[in-house]
Amino acid sequence: MEQNARLLFLLPVATYPDPTTKLGLGSALAMASRFGAGVTAVVQEVDITPIHSAVGEAVLGVSRLAGEAEARSRDRVREIREWMQDRADRLAVPIELQTIRSRPEGFADDLFPAARCHDLTISILDTSDPQRLAETEALIFETGGAVMVIPATEPAIPVAEQRAIPLIVLVAWDGGRAAARSIRDAVPILKQADTVHLLTVDDDKPVSNTDGILKFFARHGIKAKHITRLRGKSPIGDTLQAVAASLDADLLVMGAYGHNRLQEFVLGGATRTILRGLRLPVLMSH
Repeated sequence: MEQNARLLFLLPVATYPDPTTKLGLGSALAMASRFGAGVTAVVQEVDITPIHSAVGEAVLGVSRLAGEAEARSRDRVREIREWMQDRADRLAVPIELQTIRSRPEGFADDLFPAARCHDLTISILDTSDPQRLAETEALIFETGGAVMVIPATEPAIPVAEQRAIPLIVLVAWDGGRAAARSIRDAVPILKQADTVHLLTVDDDKPVSNTDGILKFFARHGIKAKHITRLRGKSPIGDTLQAVAASLDADLLVMGAYGHNRLQEFVLGGATRTILRGLRLPVLMSH
């Protein structure tokens, strides 16, 4: 990896029970190409601990299935690494491919140390997969940095077309801590955008410090246009994605909210709505 000011993205790649989609991986690499970033791709080789018991043949059958699952994962590791290296070379994206042996439920935890040393983490999300949802949430709330969540079905824009298409980013602003954190984390990306829209959603009270965040953008050479929308009756997450679609935005930047309640971590309403109905790439910070 070149030792310069290039951004460096962490890209987790699952192989169990279902592999991360090539459509999503291609989109992630295209996104890295668009922002001139390098990629550290961490490919999961699943570790399913063998069962030792005197129960007999039934347990032996389970152990055999576990061994077969591990073998499929290893085969996928080899195939995905080759595919990603080829795709990255085609896009001229510097890539370092790593393999990590990880328990199915422990993949996200094993990624935390690396994620904390990268500019952002890309999570490719299949919203119908509870395991991928849980991993994405863990990365957002435990790594201390930005996570770009990309739909697993997001098509990659060819590099030649990327150069011709303006990059449009929608930034959601509510005056809160998480929104401010997401904006600071996104500065290197926002500087490369052709158009930045700062969105405030009017509810019963005005959003605080909008002028202040516009001045922050100006200090960093980011020309942002302030737009407002009425929330209406729709969930705020649906409103954000609807506005993004109406503007043909390539990326939504927003704060991620959550809190502990009765020993359970509960997502904020907008965060939950976005993650369970993801329609476009979203950069989130907590």
